[in-house]
Order: sequence, then structure tokens, then C-alpha cells
Amino acid sequence: MKKLALFNLDAVDQLVQPADYAETTLNSPALSVVSDFKHSQPTIIEGNTSAASALEMMQQEHCQLKLVVNADEEMTGLVHIDQLSEQAIMRQVIQGENRHNIKVRDLMRPRDNVKALAYQQLQNCTIADVINTLQSNGEQYCLVVDRDNHQIRGLIHAQDLARRLRMPLAIRQQPTFLRIFDSLSA
Repeated sequence: MKKLALFNLDAVDQLVQPADYAETTLNSPALSVVSDFKHSQPTIIEGNTSAASALEMMQQEHCQLKLVVNADEEMTGLVHIDQLSEQAIMRQVIQGENRHNIKVRDLMRPRDNVKALAYQQLQNCTIADVINTLQSNGEQYCLVVDRDNHQIRGLIHAQDLARRLRMPLAIRQQPTFLRIFDSLSA
């Protein structure tokens, strides 16, 4: 049996991550930026979780986005950390809700309002095509659906794209009354 030598880390030892070696460009295949649920566990949260608990959990996990599921683990929507903000909770309180009774399902983006791209379509697209689609639709994220197998296959998030491309990525959401109100009251 060999005896291995232990040593202290040098000042130049850096943490290696896959993104450091994967050269991602706008012409890279779109599937290279999909968080594919066949290979990585989706981040999920139960819709009955209190909004305050969900916010704390997501902050601790440094997680921006979670799929919302019901008791049967069926996807019912998506929740972004911004949707759990104090302003969002206060809007519910103003409408008569008790602050402690506000759940993730009350603040999430319902499944009916979530946009998706077809996995089959992405097989022939580039990252630039995906960015253009997200920008033209004012979407920060979208699901990836395998239409042949009727499965939610993955997720694309603009923040992940920007990090992989090492460049800022601006996606302007369509203005709504609530977004204008929030920006004025902030």
C-alpha cells in the first residue's frame, strides 16, 4: 500500500469549476445551457410553504428560482426570489391576508403563465437564438419541455446565460402597473 503525502494549499491553488473550462459563446448549442433535469435535480419547493420561510431558504441556498410543486409533486408554478419580497408580501397584506398565512402559491407565477421552449426545437438552436427569444418576450427564464414524452425536461435562466457567457444580459420585462408601482415606491 502506498503512503500519500498531505500538504498545505499554495496561494495559487484555485477552485476549479466546469464553467472555467467550457468555452461558451453565442454560437454554442442552446442545449449546453439548459439545466437538464435528467442530469441535475430541479430545485423545488412545496406551494404550501410560508412565503417568509421560502425567502429565508432561498437566501441561504443562494437560489433565485424554484419550481413550485403540490403535495403530489406536480409542478404548479415557478417562484423567483423577487416574488417573495417584502413589497410582494405587503400587497397581499393590503388585500386582507394575514402576513403569516401567505404561502408560496399565493406569490408564485402560476403554471399557466410560465413560458416554455421545446427540447426538440433547442437541438438545432444556438445560445444567441435563446437570448433573442427571451429578450423579445421579456422573459428572464423559461422551462424546457420534451413534447414527445410530455415531460418538463429543464430550465433556462437568463442569469445563468450571463454567467456562462461572462457578459451582462439585459432582458426588459413588459411594464405592468405593479412593476411601475413597485419602482415608484422603492
